[in-house]
Amino acid sequence: MKNLTLAFVDIPCLFIVIGLVISVYHGYRGYVLQRWTAQTQKHDKEQQAIKESTMFKWFMSRRETIVVRYAYDALFYFFCSIAGFAALWLAKSIFNALPNIYDVPGGTGALLVFLVVLGLLGVIGQLPYLIQLGKVPR
Repeated sequence: MKNLTLAFVDIPCLFIVIGLVISVYHGYRGYVLQRWTAQTQKHDKEQQAIKESTMFKWFMSRRETIVVRYAYDALFYFFCSIAGFAALWLAKSIFNALPNIYDVPGGTGALLVFLVVLGLLGVIGQLPYLIQLGKVPR
């Protein structure tokens, strides 16, 4: 079996460039989606406050909104995409290190399937959505 410790050292520059470009796009996408959501929620709160004519209105400042919501989601989407590219590269490295592809141990096969699914979800931008499914408020 080949040495897997150098798996991430041998990554071609083209793979890194493509991964970074797509990850930056996903980060920007997360930023835009969160900005749209925050603006919609702010508008809804303002309309509700006008209807109820409440005395106390609390809204985050623009800087707080950017740091707490926009930047957080941009980084979250970016790192989920990077994790997807890393998982695909690791799956490729493990697969290439197998001495016999017709006799793969069960644990290694399960790990390969997990890495490929994680990688594809990260690369296509669905990993953040899947992670956030578990934190829906009730």
